[in-house]
Amino acid sequence: MMRQMLKVAALTMVLGAAWLLGASAQEKPAADKKPAEAAMQMPTPGPEMDRLKFLVGNWDMTAEYLKSPMLPAGGKETGIYKAQLGPGGFSVIADFDVDGPMGKEIGHEIFSWDSKQKAYIVFLVGNFPGTVTGTSHWEGDNLVIETQFGATHMRATYSNITEKSVHMEESFPGSDGTYQVIWKADAIKK
Repeated sequence: MMRQMLKVAALTMVLGAAWLLGASAQEKPAADKKPAEAAMQMPTPGPEMDRLKFLVGNWDMTAEYLKSPMLPAGGKETGIYKAQLGPGGFSVIADFDVDGPMGKEIGHEIFSWDSKQKAYIVFLVGNFPGTVTGTSHWEGDNLVIETQFGATHMRATYSNITEKSVHMEESFPGSDGTYQVIWKADAIKK
């Protein structure tokens, strides 16, 4: 009886070893396997973010508030704008610091492409209450930013864009609904 048990145990071990060898022979060699990381590619920013790269860098800005109901005396403004690409290049993150007729204004600005809206999403926060939010899009070679600050709708247009300079104008809707330019600025990259 003991002999039969040993034969069954030996046969079981031989069959088990043969099964393991057969199963491992069917597997692909390690060199043919792709790591899980390679199967899922990391996303990369699209061409929409490439168009905003002109913002990246350190800028000096000179501006003028035109006489308007918002600022009856108008006035000059100077400041800096420092922008860099955000994590992975999916955003542009900027700091600004300006002095003008309304005092010192400091804050942060973020642009990021939203493929569902087919527009850039824009956020501004600073030493003013609340958050300015909006969208931005290209009209030809001009970057147009539409924002809402409380009940106030604003439109900023970046034009004459080069690698080293940009012209900006900000406007608000007048009582007749047409946009009135109230601020003009020129920025030069350092």
